[in-house]
Parts: sequence; structure tokens; C-alpha cells
Amino acid sequence: MKEVLFMILEIKSDKASAKIDSLGAQLISFQDSQDTEYIWQRNPQVWKNCSPILFPIVGNCRNTGTCIDGTFYQIPKHGPCKSTEFQLIEQADDSVAFSLTHEDFPEQCYPYKFQLQVRYSITETILNLTLTVKNLDTDSIFYCIGLHPGIRCPLSSEETFEDYRLSFSQPQTYGYRRYDLENLQFDMEREIPFPGDATSIPLNRELFSSDAIWFDRPCGHEVSLLNPAGKGLKASYPDFDTVAFWTQVSKDAAFLCIEPWNGSAVCSDEDDLFEHKNHLQRLVTSASKSYTMTLEILN
Repeated sequence: MKEVLFMILEIKSDKASAKIDSLGAQLISFQDSQDTEYIWQRNPQVWKNCSPILFPIVGNCRNTGTCIDGTFYQIPKHGPCKSTEFQLIEQADDSVAFSLTHEDFPEQCYPYKFQLQVRYSITETILNLTLTVKNLDTDSIFYCIGLHPGIRCPLSSEETFEDYRLSFSQPQTYGYRRYDLENLQFDMEREIPFPGDATSIPLNRELFSSDAIWFDRPCGHEVSLLNPAGKGLKASYPDFDTVAFWTQVSKDAAFLCIEPWNGSAVCSDEDDLFEHKNHLQRLVTSASKSYTMTLEILN
């Protein structure tokens, strides 16, 4: 039996530090020089994760699975990465990298041969996270991919969730899709109007009463989560086509997830064929593709 040794690794700059758990290659801490923590600290009573990597599916499949080349595969929600130990392949004071392959996934989960590398690097108050998928198969492979970091909100006990806002770098032309909890899918027949003034969303928990809100046609690839004084975190995600936001309605859920996605949970206008997933990614044999998200501390 393969020995599993979970590791917590830390990387630093002169102005910030970050910690990553080899289980899931999850970012579990991002702090400034004043020790302000920007990442949700895992609480099994509320949400046991903090920044899972989503691959080869984003969200849930209909009836727990999907059909690929005529075979039904059971892929857990968001894929198995969050519960899989990654191998450490690079370590320096300001960077760290991990890897897994198809051999690390459960059987009958996903048919393609691949390698997924996860690399973190830090410069001053900026943390870069890059996912790189490489096709190890003899034919093209298909997948969805996304990120799910939980940002602490509020940052201090003197603030509330409702004190914060999402600030977009560009005016948003379109609204969002609401998740249908009864049918466990995004409702594509109705677009909910943008819940703000085109560039800013004042936060309230009622926004998330039906789970995540998904902007499937965002204008721009940058958003900041800010308190009234302008302190917070800016997220940039140039390689992702869509973005979603999620938290729990409970006041104990002191976080907001900023989730760039290529793909999504099942949509009301999709069938059960994996090849028909929205924003599905394709790689030819031996090709690779990278997807980057940057988190910047704003003071």
C-alpha cells in the first residue's frame, strides 16, 4: 500500500506568506505582514474545505455521473482532487509545486490519462496559482476545470459580511444564473438581473439562499472583495471564461468563495453527455494548457 504523508508547506515574500496542504494541494492560508488572514480556516461544522481544485468536473453531474464515449462514469461533485494527496515536485522559499495523474483517481471516475500540476508562487503581496493540465493519452482528452478559494469575510470581528462588496474591474452587461436546488442544476431559462450598480455588488446572505450565483457571461476577469475602507483581496483569472460566487446563509460561514470556472454544475439545457458540457476544455495528445488565478492583498 502506498504510504500517504500529508504535508503543510509555507512560502514567503517580504510582505506576505502562504501555506498549502498537499492533501488536495489546497491553499489554506494567505497572510500579510500584520498577520491578517485572508483565507477561510477550515471548519468541519460549517465547511470543511477552504480552496478546493475543481477537476475534471465543476459542480455536480446529473444523477451523480456522466456519459463519456458510451460509458457511465461516477464523478464526485467538483471531482476527486480535494480528497487526493498530491506529490510534491518543487519547493523553494517563494514557490511550491505539486502533481497528480490519472493513476491517483478512483477507478471508474474518469477515463482519460493526464497529469495535473499545481504551482503556487508569491511576490510581495501577490499570490499566483497556476494549474497545468497535460494530455498523457493516445487521443484527445476533455475536462472541465475551476478554482474555489474561500476568502475570509469579514476580516475582523468588528465588521459584518454585509459591510463588504464585490467590485468588478469592468461594468457588467449581463446578470447571473441561479442554482435550482429542487432539480440540482443551474436554471438557464432565466437570467437574474445584476444585483448592483453594474460594477459593484453589496453583499447580503440572501443572495446565496439558492447556493452559488454564476455569471456565465462576465465582462472582464477581475474582481475585488472589499470592506468600506477598501481593504480586501483582488482576484484575477484571465484563463477562465466564467465566475461564480458562493457562501452559506449561516452567519458562521465567515467567507465568500470567488470561483473562476471553465464548466459548471449541470445546466437545465444540457443532457448527460460529458462532451456537451459548457466551456468544456480539449487537449490533443501530448499538449498541455495552463490556467492562472492571482490573489492580491489590498490595504
